[in-house]
Amino acid sequence: MPENVRTSGPATAELVAGLAGEGFVRLSGRDFPVDTGSAVFAEFRAGWEDLVRDNALVDGGSYRYRRYGRLAAVPAGAGFELTPLPHRAFRQDSIPMWRSNERLFAPIVPAFLGNPCLHDLISTDLALAARVRSCPEWTVGLHMIRIVAVPGEPGQPTPEGRHRDGHSFVGMHLVRRENSAGGESTIYRDGLPDVRFTLRDPLESVLVDDTAIWHEASPISILDPAGGRTVRDMLLVDVNPA
Repeated sequence: MPENVRTSGPATAELVAGLAGEGFVRLSGRDFPVDTGSAVFAEFRAGWEDLVRDNALVDGGSYRYRRYGRLAAVPAGAGFELTPLPHRAFRQDSIPMWRSNERLFAPIVPAFLGNPCLHDLISTDLALAARVRSCPEWTVGLHMIRIVAVPGEPGQPTPEGRHRDGHSFVGMHLVRRENSAGGESTIYRDGLPDVRFTLRDPLESVLVDDTAIWHEASPISILDPAGGRTVRDMLLVDVNPA
């Protein structure tokens, strides 16, 4: 993997205006320079078949698998230079369930950090965030997460319920959804109606200004008992000033 990788992503006026004005913006696969039918994207999605069970769930559940990684991002020309950062524990004091809890997740493998689809998604998030809140350098947190549901145990995408993650921006990208009912996302805005939608297609996404809105996702359950496994795979991209 190269030490520094320069990438770029779109930041159209319409998307920037939505993020700045509403506190969130929804994106589809068309908003990313990624071909979801390509072998490169298939390789990207295969990374979710190698996640590790999250044993830090305080409710004792076995429905979440994940890996975690970090990158430094510096504007460079029309894009960003992305450099891997040392692995460390993840702390989220903004959420009572996780306050004062140093959660050490399995690291994202170094080869995956060089995946071009990953860089395209990160760069799109950064390009939009940087147009709303200028910053000379960003720290990016990456969460590869799989939520599973089995008979008698629904999968909880957000066991903490309605929350803010404690970041500047968060990109939430659907990677895979199989045999899954539920998983409805809700955006809460002070003094405005709630917004509800369900991510269904590959790379259907939402980028939120985490300082402006609250959010959660409803549990997933088995759609068809004969339909095979029930999974919801997400890439979460935390974006913060360095």
